[in-house]
Amino acid sequence: MKVVVTSDQHLGYANSDKTAFNTFLDNLSQRSDVTHLVLLGDVVDMWRRDASGVFLEHHDTVTKLLTLKSKGVQIFYVAGNHDYHVLDLTNPAYPFKFLKELNLTDGPITYRLVHGYEFDPEQKEPFMAFLCRVMSDTGGAFESNLWVDFHSAKTILSKMEPSFIKTDLAKVAERLHQRPEDRLKESLNKINLTACKEVKPGEVLIFGHTHVPFINKEENVANTGSWVKDAAITNTYVELSGGKPRLFVFGGQEITERTESSQLRPHSSLTSRIRKLIHPAGTK
Repeated sequence: MKVVVTSDQHLGYANSDKTAFNTFLDNLSQRSDVTHLVLLGDVVDMWRRDASGVFLEHHDTVTKLLTLKSKGVQIFYVAGNHDYHVLDLTNPAYPFKFLKELNLTDGPITYRLVHGYEFDPEQKEPFMAFLCRVMSDTGGAFESNLWVDFHSAKTILSKMEPSFIKTDLAKVAERLHQRPEDRLKESLNKINLTACKEVKPGEVLIFGHTHVPFINKEENVANTGSWVKDAAITNTYVELSGGKPRLFVFGGQEITERTESSQLRPHSSLTSRIRKLIHPAGTK
């Protein structure tokens, strides 16, 4: 079993590196060892674009995924916070399985794959679903009337925790539209620690969401990173085989350094070293 895991392409977002991701999929098509491909959420960005239109615009990427499937690669799509709406795509005729989380067994090891919003206290599922459904191509920017509609959506609010309902939803929404590297500066370590505490014996946990890739020293937690050009580290993915995660920069090298997740910060020395793998001396 060889599982490739990738997340946070944010197709539809201006800074998505779609060209690199399409090339990555082409390269996977040339490999004979890959048995599974897991798209670990935020593959398309429904918070900035119309949910249907974003798939139509990126039909070439979908075609490349279908090519991989035709070659026998099992493809799974785990929903993220920015594409949470895919969980409503339940027609069995669709070529991909849309899941909330995924568990794969490799010998005695279980790979647990989630997007990672589960570890972020600011993310609430009804809120994520609402943002995916109401956006259009012209509504990707923050609009005050959208939040008026949200305040009046009693069925959505009724599903939320009382403490969250009492917050200023407009301010929460503005924060959620920030780059993860900016929004999560203060809470990144807490998210990583929460993820590490979730790991059960015999399990390897893989998540994305934060746009900061790493593998912890225990090698039972890994973050896939992202494919957006405005991230500090970009175009990374995880491979799983034999119960072990490996982290790669596409077009670069394997990232072999392991870190204490509680010490990981967006602009740490680890980040600087990884960036050198992406941009060797003399290049940009």
